[in-house]
Amino acid sequence: MTYKICDFVSDVESTIETFGVSVEMEWSIGPKLKLLVEQGGDLTSQGAPTIGSTGLPGRLLHEDPSDRFKIIVARFPSGEPTPIHAHSRWGLECGISGRERFTVYKRLDDGSDDASASLEVFSDHHIERGDLGYWYDSPRNIHRQWAEGEEPSCVVILMGGDGG
Repeated sequence: MTYKICDFVSDVESTIETFGVSVEMEWSIGPKLKLLVEQGGDLTSQGAPTIGSTGLPGRLLHEDPSDRFKIIVARFPSGEPTPIHAHSRWGLECGISGRERFTVYKRLDDGSDDASASLEVFSDHHIERGDLGYWYDSPRNIHRQWAEGEEPSCVVILMGGDGG
């Protein structure tokens, strides 16, 4: 039996309806994202081709018409950390290939001045095939990632909202 993108989209929709946007919702979706990586076929050739923020090719697998979530495949180059950044909403990712370093920060100040943000590490770990990484709504939505080793890392990412 295979678990396809359409199955995952349906599960995301029903999980959001059941839990709302919450930590429980993200944790409930995590095992389904792992299942998609295990059984969903070659995710790097599905959906529409894109060029990610790192300049490496990616894929747009699904964009919710109501802007509740987006599913993409992204690649990160070896030894080139992304800038520390935040998406407007929550997200989770699952490793497809390579080894990625994934660090999430918690903002400690009032958020009024991004140039002098006060941050502390909330979580810091490696993601390989089948491993999950999470970020949450503010103030725990600030993160950075990069591939370690010789090859780029490749992950499938579920982002809340429009992914902005």
